Amino acid sequence: MLVIAVTVASCNKKEESVPVPVQEPVKEVYQPKHEQQEVKLEGLQKYNYFQAPQTQAATSVSVDYDQKTPYAKPISVKYTYANGDTYTFVVPADFGLWKNQAGKFRVVSDDKCTVWLQGQSKKGRFMEFVFYGDPQYNGKKIKPNSYRNLPAGEIKYRK
Repeated sequence: MLVIAVTVASCNKKEESVPVPVQEPVKEVYQPKHEQQEVKLEGLQKYNYFQAPQTQAATSVSVDYDQKTPYAKPISVKYTYANGDTYTFVVPADFGLWKNQAGKFRVVSDDKCTVWLQGQSKKGRFMEFVFYGDPQYNGKKIKPNSYRNLPAGEIKYRK
């Protein structure tokens, strides 16, 4: 009987350690930001330069406009970044692109994500827009050529 009492007592004293599940900290997933800026034509100059919207260089740029008719819809210049962010400049439909003598609209973008647009407002006012995608080019003047390196065109940076 003594053996049974000792066995029962020792069984009661044993505490099995139950592994406590360790919760790993929740990793926050980066939520890409999608920003947009409307370009107001009122008060702008003939030549308008827009600095790169972020401190990092854009990985790509796309320009969306009506391929056949000026003034048909707003022009959007959309920059995409490595972290998934996007930034879009929207030029209103009151601005229409001019065509060059080859019949192509005067829209040029290069591998540095710089975009050049040339045209006029519906009121007949000449305007040129330059949108930079890489901050190292902010403030630099450019020399665009919509005839070279077709269909993309060519942009040369001045010092």
